[in-house]
Amino acid sequence: ADTTSRPDKFIGIHFFNPPQLMKLVEVIPGEKTSQEVTELTKDFVKSVNKQAVLCRKDVPGFIINRLFIPMVHEACYVKDRTGATLEEIDSAVKFKLGFPMGIFELADFTGMDVIHKATVEMHLRDKKVINPHPLVEKMFDEKKLGQKSGEGYCK
Repeated sequence: ADTTSRPDKFIGIHFFNPPQLMKLVEVIPGEKTSQEVTELTKDFVKSVNKQAVLCRKDVPGFIINRLFIPMVHEACYVKDRTGATLEEIDSAVKFKLGFPMGIFELADFTGMDVIHKATVEMHLRDKKVINPHPLVEKMFDEKKLGQKSGEGYCK
């Protein structure tokens, strides 16, 4: 926004992949974004049959990735520390927490390249964000990216 001559007109929108299946869209106004632009953007999101969530502060990872990325790494640590299987961890998340997908299942769907890049970028901007778990690093390095490569946690 600071590089434009109209920072009051600048706003971010974050659709999730695949957008035809994912209903949620994060709307991220800048510090100088006008309320009118924010409302127009929320209306646009609604007009394409999506649900807008307002990210009131532009932080690395916005809202969802700020929650999801550490969960992937923590699920790996749970596997390491407890000996729980991937299936047991995913089942616990789906059947106890009510998530539509398990953490590892969603990681495979999202892609290890995306998770790795998001983690690194978030950590560069905010040292409170966890570094990638060694398993995430290994899978990324070995190009085991999940569904897009045919190999991941669940394959």
